[in-house]
Amino acid sequence: EQIPIFRELLLVTRETYGSESNEVITVLNDFGGILRYVGEYNEAENYLTEAEQLIRKKYGTENKEYATCILNLAELYRFMREYDKAEELYKKSMKIYAENGENGYLYASVCNNLGLLYQDRKQYENALELHKKSLEILEELTEYRLEYGTTLNNLVLPYKSTGEREKAKDCTERALVIFAETVGKEHSLYSAALNNLAIFFYEEKEYKTAGDLFEESLLICEKTFGKNSVNYKNLAENLKIVRAKTGEKS
Repeated sequence: EQIPIFRELLLVTRETYGSESNEVITVLNDFGGILRYVGEYNEAENYLTEAEQLIRKKYGTENKEYATCILNLAELYRFMREYDKAEELYKKSMKIYAENGENGYLYASVCNNLGLLYQDRKQYENALELHKKSLEILEELTEYRLEYGTTLNNLVLPYKSTGEREKAKDCTERALVIFAETVGKEHSLYSAALNNLAIFFYEEKEYKTAGDLFEESLLICEKTFGKNSVNYKNLAENLKIVRAKTGEKS
């Protein structure tokens, strides 16, 4: 629903403030992020690359604004499974933040996102180290309770993959409580935590419980990102697999 609004907003912002304005850079970054989540990767890359080039031209590459922009681009490449490109940009972003004295929320964000990349590559020890670092930072920043919950959710797979299943379940349950209290039960973050809990029960061979959780997560995901998104397709496949175990229709 936001996409047509952002298209119009970008057009108006270019006309009102100029094509190289800070206002345009902000819209490009935000719009690119939204397109990434609904699977429109080529268009997202165009807008995020344009934002990167504008910041580079106006301000150089050694500032936090540039670091944030390439962090967004790294996230896109992670979604596209271009992991080498993504890892290079994550590390570059982390270095710029550190050099600018940023060791708070923004630094925690890079730790989280690079941790997710290592999860995709099944490098779970590396992922665990980064997510723990992010959690440690966010624990001191009480205004970022939602982000703290997200980090708990990110810790689930590394904990399971390193043999600490009870810690994984505890993180999921704590994340669900935080998401329900902060953004509600119709939010994509709540859906992601449900998905993690469903996987846990599937692995415990509690297929009925897992299927119900997958289905609840899928309905939220459809409303949030649509049926063309990677998240929706992955959830739908998970539900299909678990329903085959119980003989129910997905």
